[in-house]
Amino acid sequence: MIRRAVLLLLAALTAVLAVPAAVSAAPDEVVKVAVVRSPEQNGGRADSLAQIAQRTLGDPARAAEILDLNRSRPQSDGGALTDSGEVRPGWVLLLPADATGPDVRLGRIGSTAAADSTPLLTWKVAAALLGAVILALLSLLVIFRRRIVARLRRRRRAYADNARWHRQIQERMRTRAQLSAEFAADQNRPALAWQASAELTADQVEAYALRVDTGAVTAWVTADHTPRTPWLAEADGVWTRPVDADAGRPTRGDEVTPCLVRVGGDDNGTLFVDLTWLDGVLAIGGSAGVAIDVLANLMADLTRFRPDLPVLSVPGLGGQPPGLPQSALRLRSVTELRISDSGPETDDGMVRLAARRRSLTALAVIAETPSSDEAAHLLAACGPGSGQVAIVLGDLPGARWRWHAEADGKVRLPEIGVTATAPSR
Repeated sequence: MIRRAVLLLLAALTAVLAVPAAVSAAPDEVVKVAVVRSPEQNGGRADSLAQIAQRTLGDPARAAEILDLNRSRPQSDGGALTDSGEVRPGWVLLLPADATGPDVRLGRIGSTAAADSTPLLTWKVAAALLGAVILALLSLLVIFRRRIVARLRRRRRAYADNARWHRQIQERMRTRAQLSAEFAADQNRPALAWQASAELTADQVEAYALRVDTGAVTAWVTADHTPRTPWLAEADGVWTRPVDADAGRPTRGDEVTPCLVRVGGDDNGTLFVDLTWLDGVLAIGGSAGVAIDVLANLMADLTRFRPDLPVLSVPGLGGQPPGLPQSALRLRSVTELRISDSGPETDDGMVRLAARRRSLTALAVIAETPSSDEAAHLLAACGPGSGQVAIVLGDLPGARWRWHAEADGKVRLPEIGVTATAPSR
């Protein structure tokens, strides 16, 4: 039966190839396109679908529409856009019809083929050809029906998975954009975090991270303390207390000045870290785009809550990191960071003596992972008791805190076992 079906199909194909095919003419189509920016054109950072959607459609969540229009379309360098959403400088991407803005250009795609005259077939030849094709296809359908059904099911599942992936991406983009807007408008939770931090500092308790929700404040503290009312020990090194509705940002005398910045949010509230207790280097590795978003958000909070703290910047190959305050002092290399003359201090992890408590004197931002020699200098300059801390874009062995940014917009903090959603820029 298989042989018969193959012979019928070959006969049908032979008849088809014997007749010149008619080609319909289609005029070139004028469409809207955008050219992917290079890092130099994009403020020192790589361009992305979300940024293109923001510039041309006014909504980063519409990046999925641009992905759908351009998936697998060959580009001039031989590459093509895939489900990862990664783009390269110089790629020309199709845009939805409502795209506007200075980045939107008009272009033509497709080509026009001249249409030859349709060959004249007698009705008998046409009927015989059509019958042969139908018979061959029916035979093949009977023979391979199980394979065809299985393939259709796999394709349907693939379409469903793809649609689900797009919905998840769009939902994550909306969540991160909404979180960014909430952070910009929220004044209550930062005040509650500052109040709790100052309250713990007054008892000489180091709270290096806090989470504030509508009903409670959670603090991650050093493990050699006993909580005082209203604080309760929820777990080893984790305290909680009810929210004080009358809390305001406290005045501080000779106590250590906190340096609270928001990392992100989740269903349990807004997560803060206090850079005062970093005693070293924070390295943000993983997804470069999300790591940049995390840094930009930390810098925004630093400008808002601690404008008095000097910021030092060491640019990378892509230029200055985004979001730095205008007053940031630019250094040529990591080796220009000052190393304290007071001598080395004992680094005893999260348990530190009260005598070593001090406010920050400077924060350094390093745009890329330093070399081994530079890393040694950086760790020495930002050691315990130096008053200096550093944030590095990229993973750095030996860093006190090593966060990992995920491509879905999450950031993991292994030091406290928490994962939060980072706001988008």
